[in-house]
Amino acid sequence: MDQDTLAAGTRRLRARADAILGAVWYMPERHTGFTRLGLSPAASALGGRAACMGRIRGEVAVAAFGCMEPTLVVAAIDEAWSKSTPEDLLAERLTCARRYLVEVLGERPDGIDRAVTLLRAACESLPTAGHPVFAGLRSLPWPGDAMGDLWRACDMVRERRGDSHVNAWQVHGVDGVEINVLSELWRELPVGHVAIRQMGWARNAVESAFERLVDRGLVGGDGLTPSGRDLRDSIECATDVQEQPLLEALGSDLDELLLLLEPWARRLLAEAAKLGETYETMRAR
Repeated sequence: MDQDTLAAGTRRLRARADAILGAVWYMPERHTGFTRLGLSPAASALGGRAACMGRIRGEVAVAAFGCMEPTLVVAAIDEAWSKSTPEDLLAERLTCARRYLVEVLGERPDGIDRAVTLLRAACESLPTAGHPVFAGLRSLPWPGDAMGDLWRACDMVRERRGDSHVNAWQVHGVDGVEINVLSELWRELPVGHVAIRQMGWARNAVESAFERLVDRGLVGGDGLTPSGRDLRDSIECATDVQEQPLLEALGSDLDELLLLLEPWARRLLAEAAKLGETYETMRAR
């Protein structure tokens, strides 16, 4: 598979899966937290995401969620386990996400059974080495209903690429805050837009990262230098390469799957936009 075909396929699939998994970023509990469990929004979000790996320590979650500010992750995980269990968090996260998806897409949107069939078969065939969050999700039983299974499969697609992305930027000698700054400039977003607002980094940490990137010749007055753009492009390509098994598993069914997912993804993004939020500003890598 040539690089262009690989990049186009895995990035399109990731975008569609991200929007469906993104129910956890659009649903009301994103802002309130899992009130039934008495958890803050941060503990609900990060604990719910980590729960597939079991009752791991906060420092272990930091390794998996490498783009996020470590003390924020540790505090959220500590709170999650002090008030709840991985099993309760997984159940609550699934319940809330499923409810939101049904409200937006309906109980059984046309084509959902076929989409689930394709996604399940592909996800179940993939290697897990180097992909801890994906491995955690795959170790769970499937929810057993079409909407729950669709959401779980999209979570797997998204988290597997997320694991691949962490592997890629580490190999390229970038740290957790630097990859945020590079990605913001790469996407033409204001510096700190994601790093501070979503990933929890302090402004001085972002400013220090920016200065380090300037010193390395990766960032200049107009944003990324040619070297900086080449580096960020290389990180994305290295991420794509790790996702080749997913595209190979889907084979000739990829285009059909993308067509099935597209209208659902668009509808979810439109609902998010009504709330004054957009997928682009909320997504995390």
